[in-house]
Amino acid sequence: MTVPGTASWPGHDGGAWAPVPGRIVASWPAGYFAENVAVAGDGTVLVSLHSHNRIDRYRPDTGELDVFCQLPAPATGLAFDAAGVLWVTGGEVGRPPGYVWRADPEGEAEEWVEIADALFLNGCAVLSTQQTLLVAESLTGRVLAVDQRNPAWSTWVEDARLRPEREQMPGANGIKLHQGWVWISVTDRDAILRAELLPDGRAGELETVAEELRADDFAFSELGAMYIATHVAQSVLRLGADGTRTTIAGPDEGAVGSTACAFGRAHGDRQALYVTTNGGLSLPYDGQLQDAKLLRLKVGEDGEPLPCG
Repeated sequence: MTVPGTASWPGHDGGAWAPVPGRIVASWPAGYFAENVAVAGDGTVLVSLHSHNRIDRYRPDTGELDVFCQLPAPATGLAFDAAGVLWVTGGEVGRPPGYVWRADPEGEAEEWVEIADALFLNGCAVLSTQQTLLVAESLTGRVLAVDQRNPAWSTWVEDARLRPEREQMPGANGIKLHQGWVWISVTDRDAILRAELLPDGRAGELETVAEELRADDFAFSELGAMYIATHVAQSVLRLGADGTRTTIAGPDEGAVGSTACAFGRAHGDRQALYVTTNGGLSLPYDGQLQDAKLLRLKVGEDGEPLPCG
C-alpha cells in the first residue's frame, strides 16, 4: 500500500498505512531543527534544537514550552540516567571536536568530555549497570562509550556497516538498549543493526535486523515494537516485534522531517508517542518548508520502562 508522502523516497518500505490519532503540541518557526527528544521521569518532554544550540522543555500537564538550557554548540542526542541527569551530545556537524554535556534538573549544563576526532555525535543511550553512555558517531562508523563516573571515553564498536554511503549523510544515528541488545539505526544504509551487550559491557557481533527502512531515531514499546522517525520519508513507522511494518503518521499528521520519538512517562501519558520534526529542512515536502514541531501520537501501547530519572 502506498503511504502518503513516502513513495518518493527510494529504498524505504513503509508497509501498511494506518494513521493514529495525534496532534501538534508545540512548534517552532520554519528553519528550526528539532533534532531529538527525551522524557523525564515526571513526564516533562525535552527537545534538542540543533539549529539554535539549546534544549527546550514542554510540560504536558500545562502545555507550557520554555527554554531548559543553552549550550555553546549544537545539541543532538538526549538521554536521561536513573538519577535524573540529562546527557547531551553535540558539536558542529563535520567539524571536530564533539562534545558530551550533562545537565541537572534545573537546566545547569556542564561539559563532561570533549572528543577530539568526533565529526558528528548523534543519538545516545544510557547503560545503567555499566554507568556508560553509548554515543553513535554518524560519520566515522563508530559507537563510543563515555564513562559516566569519570570524564573519559573509548570506542565501543567500529564497523564499516555503521558508516554512511554518501558524504555528509548520517550513518549510525539512533541507539537504544532493548532486551540485552544495543539497537542502532544506520540512516544512510536504510538499515537497523544490533549487537548483544555482553556481561562485561563489551559489544557482541553486529547483525542486521531490518533493511529497506529509512530510520532516524526510534523508541521501543513495552511489547517490543520499534517506533521509528523516518526523517526524509516524512513519516513515523511502527516495526512490530514480528517484523510487521505499519506507517502511523505522514505529512498530513505533521510528520514532515520526523527526527526522533520517545514515549510519555507521566500517568495517563504512557501510550503517547512524542515525535520531533524539523519541518522538512533536509527535504521540504512539496517544496515547502514547514514549522518544526513536537507531535503527540496516541499509539495504544505503553512505552518500554526506562531508568527512573
